[in-house]
Amino acid sequence: MSAIEQEKFYEIHLNKQNEIMISIHKKDGKPNAPVLLYDGGEHALLYRTKSQTILLDFIAPEARPYLFKSKSIFISETENYQVVDGYEVPCRQVKNLPLDKNGVSPLLNKEQASQIDDRDLYK
Repeated sequence: MSAIEQEKFYEIHLNKQNEIMISIHKKDGKPNAPVLLYDGGEHALLYRTKSQTILLDFIAPEARPYLFKSKSIFISETENYQVVDGYEVPCRQVKNLPLDKNGVSPLLNKEQASQIDDRDLYK
């Protein structure tokens, strides 16, 4: 198994039917039997392929109950402001993620985050 890849920028969208879509940056290759593990806390793990695991960290508290109740979500992969792939992913609620949470740290501090132009995050 390869190292966990920390997603630098992602968005969680909720529609009126409480269905969730998570937008991430485009990844190489096609997903193969993807699944999302979630324990209701700050982090989720997207097993995109057998050898590719993506960490979605510091999930907004408002999104957590909806994500935890979801049986499946939709993942959209984007590049240069365009959706290039999309697929449904089953969600598995777990008691604890197989993750060393002490090793998870924010990619930016508050000052750095406040200086970013959000439009550049979609590239």
